[in-house]
Amino acid sequence: MTVTIPSWTSPTFAERIRENTLREHHFSELLATLRDTTNDHDVRFSCLYAVLQVLHREDRDVDYGRLVDQYEQEFGDNPYYHTFRATRLIGDRTSGADLVRALRHSERAVSALADRPGVWQQYAAIVADIGDVEPSRLTASLRVRALERVETAMSMSERDSPHFHFTRARLLQLEGNVDEALAEAQIAIHRQHVDLPGDDRRIARFEGLRSRLLVERQGAQLLSEIARARRDLEGARSDQVQLLGVLAAVIALITAAVTVATQLSVDEAIPLLIAATSSITLAFSCLLWAGGISKPSRLIPGLTLGVLLLFIALHLAHQIDLTWWS
Repeated sequence: MTVTIPSWTSPTFAERIRENTLREHHFSELLATLRDTTNDHDVRFSCLYAVLQVLHREDRDVDYGRLVDQYEQEFGDNPYYHTFRATRLIGDRTSGADLVRALRHSERAVSALADRPGVWQQYAAIVADIGDVEPSRLTASLRVRALERVETAMSMSERDSPHFHFTRARLLQLEGNVDEALAEAQIAIHRQHVDLPGDDRRIARFEGLRSRLLVERQGAQLLSEIARARRDLEGARSDQVQLLGVLAAVIALITAAVTVATQLSVDEAIPLLIAATSSITLAFSCLLWAGGISKPSRLIPGLTLGVLLLFIALHLAHQIDLTWWS
């Protein structure tokens, strides 16, 4: 073989497979080695894994499923086969029931291959798929477990896989951590190369997630602004009600003053009307202040006039009292 395929028993097997540049002629060679039953059993399984990896990268789901079924009887006892079954069930990520079944196979793979970061990442990615398709199936504990597992895969892996960052971004989005998810999506985009068939589709998925996160963040900001505007509006309504109450009191004062003044002599009515005018002037100055006048200095004339009228009314009333007692 012109392409080197590592043994599946190595803890770095999956990562070394992904690092190989499996071009079209490599794919044909791997497929031929797999089909030749005279080759070593483990070598043929490694070739099967590599071929399936290429098919998965290129989203050739039908060919992937057919090959998994074809070699099920021969290699089905290999622990990696749980990951193959899970991938086949994932399909186009539209069936919640199939994704749950895929998660069970992935759980078995994690138990059997606990030292392989790829199987931890697959579990987390399936949980993210379930969250996208049927959020009702996703419990809080499952989300937390998935996030812990993809972070375990990232710490365990010898390479900074963009797919790991992409999965973590999706899980963070499900947790509501939009800003952190957006940062992870950005890392995934920068880490992903576009030199193999299927890489452009991965970039498109990464960019799609980034766009959704941006829209979600802007939507959250818009909702926050709407809520703040609503609170301000409710506050303004409350202020208006209070101002209307003050205005009603002023109108009642005017009415009472006029009514009382009609029953008094001219000398006695004048101080009362001046005092009422003073109260109205002061009340409207207070209304302007409560309404949030832009320049408080504009209140000075009204307040000065109101206080002056009040002193005049008190002075006239005092003069009337002196005249009456004399």
